[in-house]
Amino acid sequence: MRWFRALALTAMLTGLVWFGFFNSASAREVAGLAWDTLDSRPARSVLFIGNSRTYPHDMPYMVRRMADSAGAAEKLQVRMHALPGETLEAHWRNPRVRGLLAQGFDDVIVQASSGSHWSREESADFLRFGDRLVRDAAAHGARPVLFVGWNYGRSEFRDEPPGTEAAYYRQIQSDHLRLARISGARRANVGRVWRSVLAAGPPFRLERDGNHPTLHGSYLAALVFYAHLTGGDVANVRYVPDGLSGEDAALLRRLAGAALRAGG
Repeated sequence: MRWFRALALTAMLTGLVWFGFFNSASAREVAGLAWDTLDSRPARSVLFIGNSRTYPHDMPYMVRRMADSAGAAEKLQVRMHALPGETLEAHWRNPRVRGLLAQGFDDVIVQASSGSHWSREESADFLRFGDRLVRDAAAHGARPVLFVGWNYGRSEFRDEPPGTEAAYYRQIQSDHLRLARISGARRANVGRVWRSVLAAGPPFRLERDGNHPTLHGSYLAALVFYAHLTGGDVANVRYVPDGLSGEDAALLRRLAGAALRAGG
């Protein structure tokens, strides 16, 4: 019967490629849906909406691989819409985002621009359009999740007054907490876990330019989302992406686990 399964899979791939072409799904996402037809676990659909803190190193798809490696009860069917520098306002006004939300995902993870908290006006826009985006997601049956981002690296505050770095971290946290309260969204607090890991003095960087994640940083973010979406212990994750050493991955899992248990 192997030939029959292969033929059936080929037919499904062909159909899904055609479907995906007209529905703006990536080839990765289309192929994943095809292979998932052979996976008997219940499906959970997850949409990531973000920008250049979300898409480096294919972070959203790491979450699926982590869940599979840990023996998760559900198969996470991940989609991603992420564009460089995109703000919550730009996402909310984008017809493609509206179309994706209308498909009715189980979870929708929303990441704001890293510069959304510098001024009262930017914070107000973050809250206004974040609330609209979250409510649109919920209206289509999704559980909205706020991707609480990390602070900029210390080098980005060289020319700022003393205390600016700590103040900006507090503003990121308070803005996301306020948005969660007014919109009903949950929070995946990557920023808090990131800060905790940095405090441990790891022998690698989490960001490469003061802002965007290294492979280590993306792996850390994915661990937070794995824990948030599945409720699983990151210690059970066995997936390690190419380019990351097993030792570094183990250290990140240990540090992330400690931060999550402490309320990260």
